[in-house]
Amino acid sequence: MRQDRSSGKKAEPGYRHADPVTDAALDWFVRLLDAPADPATLAAYRAWRQSDPRHAQAFDRLTEVGGMAELHSATLAHVPANPVPMRRPGHSRRAWMGAIAATGLLAVVGTHLYPDLKTRWSADHRTAVGERREVALPDGSRLVLDSDSAVALAFGGEERRVALLRGRAWFDVVRDTARPFRVVAGFSTVEVTGTAFSVQSDDRGDSVFLERGRVTVSRLDDPGRPVTLAPGDRLTATARGLTMQPRPDPAEALSWRDGRYAFHNERFDTVVETLRRYHAAPILLLDDRIAMTRVSGNYRLDDPAGALAALAGMVGARITSLPGGILVLR
Repeated sequence: MRQDRSSGKKAEPGYRHADPVTDAALDWFVRLLDAPADPATLAAYRAWRQSDPRHAQAFDRLTEVGGMAELHSATLAHVPANPVPMRRPGHSRRAWMGAIAATGLLAVVGTHLYPDLKTRWSADHRTAVGERREVALPDGSRLVLDSDSAVALAFGGEERRVALLRGRAWFDVVRDTARPFRVVAGFSTVEVTGTAFSVQSDDRGDSVFLERGRVTVSRLDDPGRPVTLAPGDRLTATARGLTMQPRPDPAEALSWRDGRYAFHNERFDTVVETLRRYHAAPILLLDDRIAMTRVSGNYRLDDPAGALAALAGMVGARITSLPGGILVLR
């Protein structure tokens, strides 16, 4: 039996992280999911958090790595002056989570829900988590949208433009020298007349892979210095600039179109980041040593939890399943 440092009670036997601060943060993370949101619990949490800056950093990592802004908001800055009353016997965990999340409603809407709603309003085509869809474009070109992706279209006159609002898409463009085809992503614009390529975009940057033909890529804030790609080239665009990357195996780079994820000698945290896009609930990776381990594999994308279970065995990680499908790797 392990000792619960926050309460002095005996806790159930289980995983102990090598870093005591991370271990304590994990205790609080699970406790705030499982325990009533009574004033004593919230006061003890705040006292622990404020006693050492490392405590706040460790807890924030748990809540933010998995995209759980709701939990972070509800347990940090948005606890009301009159704390949520203790849950009465028989109240469900869903009711408690609803009460605690309500304290941070404005922050949740502002930082989590609004970007998603904005994408929904702007998108002409979008996919849910785990969904792929092929779309016929007005000029006869085709695109394949990956999981949790969205695009907005602008076709008319001399314009052929697709805005990649989120996620990843593959394009097979009908040649038309009079009307260049442009894909605008978060950090870059890709311009072609006829070719096949993929673009992935997130908050950190864009990644462009050219399957065939030729494209030019330019930064949104510096369009005057484009880079031309040849078939097999891969380029990333970030706030710092455009960078050519090692040429990948085309079968691996485009395996997602066939519903598979093929990779070779990738860092485990990179693989987890990819699989997050196919799993509806957060996936938390808590061990830096495991994160840097190199792995190879070829897995079905319709079973990300199964892929993680197999990979966890390879790197010596343990998976814990929390309510709502949340997976913790440690």
